[in-house]
Amino acid sequence: MATSVFSSLFNMLDSRSINEIASRLSEPGQAVSRGLEASTASLISCLAARSSDPASMNHVFRLITEAPSDLNVSNLASAVTGSGGASSTTASLLDSGKKILYLAFGSDQSSILGAIGKSAGLRASSVTSLLSMAAPLLMTALGRLVRSEHLSQEQLGGLLVDESAGLKGLLPAGLQDQFERPAPATATGDLSARPLAVGTLPEPRRSSLGWLWVIPALLLIPILMWLFNRAHVRQVTRVTQAAAERARLGATGLGNFVIRNLPGNIALKVPQFGVESRLLEFIQDPSKSVDEVIWFDFDRLLFNTDSAELQPASREQLGNIAAILKAYPDVHIKVGGYSDNTGDFQHNLKLSQDRADAVVEELVNLGVKPERLESQGYGDQYPVADNSTAEGRAKNRRISMRVTQK
Repeated sequence: MATSVFSSLFNMLDSRSINEIASRLSEPGQAVSRGLEASTASLISCLAARSSDPASMNHVFRLITEAPSDLNVSNLASAVTGSGGASSTTASLLDSGKKILYLAFGSDQSSILGAIGKSAGLRASSVTSLLSMAAPLLMTALGRLVRSEHLSQEQLGGLLVDESAGLKGLLPAGLQDQFERPAPATATGDLSARPLAVGTLPEPRRSSLGWLWVIPALLLIPILMWLFNRAHVRQVTRVTQAAAERARLGATGLGNFVIRNLPGNIALKVPQFGVESRLLEFIQDPSKSVDEVIWFDFDRLLFNTDSAELQPASREQLGNIAAILKAYPDVHIKVGGYSDNTGDFQHNLKLSQDRADAVVEELVNLGVKPERLESQGYGDQYPVADNSTAEGRAKNRRISMRVTQK
């Protein structure tokens, strides 16, 4: 994520900024962090879906190129939450942000706002404030990139499409498949796209020996069929193997696998947007300080149903986290376990604690010193999705970690 627009935007938001925003909105810091992520992912995905519309992208490109290179997040938060006045620059940027939101969401803005609120556990008014902040922040990050890389309008559209492909996992429930880039319409003046009328085809010239072509053609048929089947089998095998590997690792929607370099000449192969990449970025960035707000959700941990027993597929990610912690011996983490609200509260609380303990135990088995680890079960507290749906409950049954020392 180090080179992504999403990462660039969140580099503007340190833990102090998120705490400040959460305090002004009277919302939990973790919920605000998730709300900002979902708001930004939704905004990028919607803009990507509009990228094939030159008129819309022209407006977007103009607003982005006019955005400032730097932005005071504290002043922006004050202006949005009504706890302070806005400078002329901030007021202008907020107005441009409203235009970007309209261009991106159109008439769907209220339904998207509701989905973000349910996903993050935030009030509608808080989501409105977060979207009002996310739009100027995204414009500033994109404007900086457009100017530094000298991107054209078409290149910006391509960048948004590429970026959105890796953010589906951060979209609120029910919106993952909503933002699809429409196929460009065929121009009515493009003669090559029109079917030819039968009457316009030229009459073929006849020859008395014209039938002789049939003999070699008949001989070629079995050869061509063999070549086609061989190529098809190879292609299907490659696709199936790649899909099976990604499914085995549970990395669907987390971007392509990339190499992350650790101290000691250790190369770690992880998903670009997976929890390992996010944890590493936090550890390696000296500007990001430790606090109680920033949690990282494991995205490839599996437990047996109603059990704290880890499934074998979880070993790959836990092995990566152990490697990161061993490469950075000063880092300490806290593992949090969460459940949905189905069933008895005390049972869920114990299960969440047992699962957090199981993760810590496995990390110790992988060579991490136990004094660097702690665990706590929170049960059905701090939901991140709607417990009234199966998909929401699945998201709430999660394991997270927080850096407690760098």
